[in-house]
Amino acid sequence: MSKLVIDAPRLATILIHVASDLKEHSEELGDLDSIIGDGDLGVTIKLFCNALSDFLASTDEKDIGKLLAQCGMKVNSANPSTFGTIIASAFIGGGKAVAGKTVLDFNDLALLGDSAIDNIKKRGKAEVGGKTLLDSLVPSVNTFKDEIERGCDVKTAFSSAVNAAYEGMMATRNMKARYGRAACFQDSSVGLQDAGATAVYYMIESFTRHIDHTDTDN
Repeated sequence: MSKLVIDAPRLATILIHVASDLKEHSEELGDLDSIIGDGDLGVTIKLFCNALSDFLASTDEKDIGKLLAQCGMKVNSANPSTFGTIIASAFIGGGKAVAGKTVLDFNDLALLGDSAIDNIKKRGKAEVGGKTLLDSLVPSVNTFKDEIERGCDVKTAFSSAVNAAYEGMMATRNMKARYGRAACFQDSSVGLQDAGATAVYYMIESFTRHIDHTDTDN
């Protein structure tokens, strides 16, 4: 199995790419959110992506745990909307799992993902199946962990994680919204794709796409 090697500067570069890629989907995400949500997701995406990119381009933080926690604070201060707060919780939770580390490997990413999920659940009081971003994130992280245990290589593990995120996103179309403003729509929310789950899919897909040979030691 290839060894994953991501230090803080490299992680910052990858996350800058993720922010740039996600921002390109802001109008689409805003349109999805306007159907059964608050309709502010597009604006939220633009604001927090700009804040995240500006911070990451200027920081020289080497402790990845601190770097991620600082990302969370920047995201939250940029726009403390529901989605912004939840993503901030993911960064902060993930940072706690890798506090003090200057390099991430396969297992670190799995721990980071689990901790991010736990913090999202604590903050948002949501669970998988409720038509939220967890429906993309949780299957992706769980699949990634399964691939690690099977001894898969970097590309296979990340590819499987992206596919799981996509399937989770698409599955939200058949779910009833149970949390937030969307919960008011109940049956009428069935058939609609969740905007938060879509945003998370785009983030996971972008992160994976920007992992390249410089991040692995074959």
